[in-house]
Amino acid sequence: MNPFTVYLVRHGSTMLNGFDRMQGWIDSDLSEDGIQQAEQAAEKLAGIPFDRAFSSDLGRAVDTRDIILNALQQTPTETRVLPEFREVNFGFFEGLNSTDIWSGIAAPYGKHSQEDLIELGGLAETRKAMKAADPSHTAEDYDEVMARVKAGFQTLREHCQPGETVLLVSHGTLIRTIADYLVSTPMITTLKTVVLAS
Repeated sequence: MNPFTVYLVRHGSTMLNGFDRMQGWIDSDLSEDGIQQAEQAAEKLAGIPFDRAFSSDLGRAVDTRDIILNALQQTPTETRVLPEFREVNFGFFEGLNSTDIWSGIAAPYGKHSQEDLIELGGLAETRKAMKAADPSHTAEDYDEVMARVKAGFQTLREHCQPGETVLLVSHGTLIRTIADYLVSTPMITTLKTVVLAS
């Protein structure tokens, strides 16, 4: 048992977010709004001393982490990237219009959007539907995502000491998947989420 607290933060909004593009493993810079959102997250985290600070290895998460640390004027004992916490891989659909893609994936089920699919069958079935629709067969399903996340939390346990407070900047769909998983399977780590943007 190695209890420590993780503040799980979504990165700020990016250029591709603004264009309603699928942004998983592909990357784009934080927009001006995204930079402001990272600064606002720092305001919400003011007064919390972080022993360690991690992020996904994607630039938008790294930049958000660094903006937060700079605004807080903190230098944790360890700052690094953890690839296990990068966004879900959307396979062939990376970079394409999100609304159009989810409409196409949902259509065989008589639905129109990602939210419709989640309401119909839950997040795991929604990930399965995307993987089934992906002609490249590289989109991650729920189990693949959670296997990666579990490996990431094992890495955290190996790095963190009992009682430490950790900043972890990741991605919207990954955080949503973690939250979904925790509903039925609590993990050792205490998670606190700071929402930056939808």
